[in-house]
Amino acid sequence: HRGRDGDSETERWPLRNSLHQMEKGLEDFIVRTQQDAEKQSQSDTKTSEGKGARLQQEASQLRSQLNNVTEEDRERELALRKKKYKEETEIENWIQKYDTEIGEKQTELEEMTRMYEADMAELRALEEHSAVLDLEYSQIMEERQEAQKQRKQQEREREMQSQAATVIQAHWRGFCVRKAMKANAKPKKGKKGKGKKGK
Repeated sequence: HRGRDGDSETERWPLRNSLHQMEKGLEDFIVRTQQDAEKQSQSDTKTSEGKGARLQQEASQLRSQLNNVTEEDRERELALRKKKYKEETEIENWIQKYDTEIGEKQTELEEMTRMYEADMAELRALEEHSAVLDLEYSQIMEERQEAQKQRKQQEREREMQSQAATVIQAHWRGFCVRKAMKANAKPKKGKKGKGKKGK
């Protein structure tokens, strides 16, 4: 029985030795792995810290740029608001001025319309009066023409009467002259007898 145990012990020794070496190799591997992991972790930490610092620097720069851009945007916005307010104020002033001018023009137009209507009413009255005057003038001219015709007719009648009177007077004078001549040409009976008796 002991011989077998001794043999077993002899057989187990290499296995134990091998296991021990394997365990030692595993421990060494684990230690190296841990060391490598720590180195890698430290390297990663340094790299991460460097990246973090760079990122923080970039973030700070970006924040600064953002602040600058924001400030510029605020200034531009303020300038645009001022410009917009100025333009709106100018537009409002122009609208008020336009409304005032339009009101004045409307009042002036209404006044001119009233004056025009008054002038047109006066013109119509003058035209009516002129029509009445034209009618009266036409009547007066017709009456004058008629009176002139009558005067001319009367003048012609007077001329005819004067000519007739002249002719009649000429005939009458001629008649009287012939009668007188005839009377003077006849011998007187009384004077002739007395002369004969005296002889």
